[in-house]
Amino acid sequence: MSSNGAFENCRERAVLFLGLDRNKSSGRVRQKLMQENYDPDLVETVIDYLKEIDYINDERAAGSICRRYSGKRIRSRKAMLYVLSDAGIEQSVSKNITDTLPEDEESSLQLLAAYYRNSQPEYAKALRLLARRGYSAYISNKAINEFLSAKEEII
Repeated sequence: MSSNGAFENCRERAVLFLGLDRNKSSGRVRQKLMQENYDPDLVETVIDYLKEIDYINDERAAGSICRRYSGKRIRSRKAMLYVLSDAGIEQSVSKNITDTLPEDEESSLQLLAAYYRNSQPEYAKALRLLARRGYSAYISNKAINEFLSAKEEII
């Protein structure tokens, strides 16, 4: 098969994988093409081409992922870096996107407000929730104390 034919074959496979969901990351497309035993250099050429025509855009994919993590699904910035990396977003793009997210002090309070809208949280349970979402002990303690004092003022 000629190199042009191999490029077209690989490009078509990538486009088929992307389908109408143009929010897939370059890492996901790369992984899929490598699983199908395409030449690594060819895969990089196809991904570069698809980026050039804006069919693959890691910023768009990262934004889509971040929008899914709101309300009760909020994560710390560090945890979001992991989520984006796991989704195949390039590290530089992940860093730029997470820098635009709310600071951990703010997002931890948002998470507590989403979870404990109608009830008073137990300190230990709230601490475990924040720890599971990637918040440091310092941020968690500060957020819980602030949240509990705000709840007491309302009552």
